[in-house]
Order: sequence, then structure tokens, then C-alpha cells
Amino acid sequence: MSSFGVSFNPMKIHNRMKVFVCTDHDNRWPTGCASVVVAKDEADATELLDVGLTKRGLKPSSEEPYTLIEIDTDMRGAYILHDGEY
Repeated sequence: MSSFGVSFNPMKIHNRMKVFVCTDHDNRWPTGCASVVVAKDEADATELLDVGLTKRGLKPSSEEPYTLIEIDTDMRGAYILHDGEY
């Protein structure tokens, strides 16, 4: 137990969430789109993004395939998802 009264569980390290971005899913306007998903893995990210898209009346990956890119959260970086250029 730590000095803060919290026990450390090394297995928790393996349960870290991952960050995925997508800039090619279905969208309303021809200027593009950008979404960020925090999930256990790529399958979980696809499921979460599909739910979000469907709630907004947009097509899920089964109807309009898209690409998920995992962001390496162990490295510092800035990712420009969409700069307005189309």
C-alpha cells in the first residue's frame, strides 16, 4: 500500500485505454471530419464510433468503411486531424 492509502495493482497497467483517431468516416459536409475514440482496443473503438455515428444519423463502418489510427500515447506529439483544407 502506498503512503496515500492506495494499493498499487501492476495488472492495471495492462488495462490502459488506447486512443484512436479517424478522419475518414461518414460525415455531413464535404470538408471532412475528425473523431477521437478512447477504447480498450480497435474492435472496441469501432463499436463506440459506430454507435456515435449512428446516433447522429451517419453510417457505421459496415456501410461506410473508415480507418482508425492508434495514437502512441507514450510519445509526445501533436496531431492535426483536420486543418480545414479540402
